[in-house]
Amino acid sequence: MKVLHVIASMSPDAGGPVTSVQGLTRALVHEDVYCEIFTVRRDGSEAEVTRDSPIPIHQFEPGFLARFWNAYSKRLANVLRNRLASGTFDLVHVHEPWHYPGFVAFRAARKYTVPYILTPHGALDAWCLQQKAMKKRIYTRLIQNHILKFADALHALTQEERARVMELGYETPVRVAPNGIDLAPFEETFNVSDFLARHPGLLGKRVILFLGRLHPIKGLEVLTRSYIKISRMFKDAALLIVGPDGDGIQKQMEATLKTASALDRTVFTGMLTGRDKLVALASADMLVLPSHAEVFGHVILEAWAAGLPVIVSRRCGLATNVSEHDAGLVVEPNDDIALTQAIHAVLLDSKLRVRMGDNGRKLVKEKYSWRAVAASMADLYRTLVDSPPRESRR
Repeated sequence: MKVLHVIASMSPDAGGPVTSVQGLTRALVHEDVYCEIFTVRRDGSEAEVTRDSPIPIHQFEPGFLARFWNAYSKRLANVLRNRLASGTFDLVHVHEPWHYPGFVAFRAARKYTVPYILTPHGALDAWCLQQKAMKKRIYTRLIQNHILKFADALHALTQEERARVMELGYETPVRVAPNGIDLAPFEETFNVSDFLARHPGLLGKRVILFLGRLHPIKGLEVLTRSYIKISRMFKDAALLIVGPDGDGIQKQMEATLKTASALDRTVFTGMLTGRDKLVALASADMLVLPSHAEVFGHVILEAWAAGLPVIVSRRCGLATNVSEHDAGLVVEPNDDIALTQAIHAVLLDSKLRVRMGDNGRKLVKEKYSWRAVAASMADLYRTLVDSPPRESRR
């Protein structure tokens, strides 16, 4: 079977969807599913992802209209249509809505009767729809409703995301399958001394880690307020912020932390990848992710694989697993008092940290390997390819 994956960008700072596409396509090889990726070049940072990739990644230059329609590329559209018309691919899998390549892929797939599946990656969450709300309402009315209604299937990462799709009134079949993680890199023991030498503010400290994009959706203003309180209770508690800043969030955090005399124990590293990110995880005592909306939360899997307890908001897709498996603590979103209490509890009890970290490591090994996820997705692909077109698509 041959599957075309379409995504607006493969830039590392685009977040979870890029990691998901990388992991899924590589694991699908073991299910006899051949994959290619179509994407649009953004700023050159994609080279880090595409270099030595075992999966063919075709990067197309953006066109002038990309400033108005995300990832617009006439060249991508032409090549995609030609490849589907020639019967190269058995199925098209688009990651995230709202972008031009997804629209083109849907139109071509429908024209040439190629099954089409869309993974929203949380983009249909109520909080997300409120951002740039007018633009999204117009796009939904003119284009997106049609795509969601006539897709052969939607892929939700959690049962909560599936419920959200149903709540919006779409009758398209929805299959639930989580993201996965490659556990092999976490089996190594890391020496963190060099990392701590580069960031002396962390030396001798208990480290509270945030890992991800510095974006309003992540609840970093809540974490900032909470850490200010924690810094007054624990003189040996440091805050480590790892991730790219594309929205000026770092300057806002620095100003607030400086006013509260908490900036000297806060370290911003920018984006870290590969071994550097693994060392940052190894240097931490917990992961904190107080997101306003997080359909899944891949960094939670990374923290568990590293043996860390996690503190997450209830709006994180993995929150139920956190609670049910005693692998961390769950707090209400936008509640800095509850977050402070949770961080306080984990900092205060080393046995609690170890138990929750061990439970998380066990859970991720049992449920979230890419091999298991790929088997589920391959089964869905085969079902769609072997089934007659949906009545609504004829």
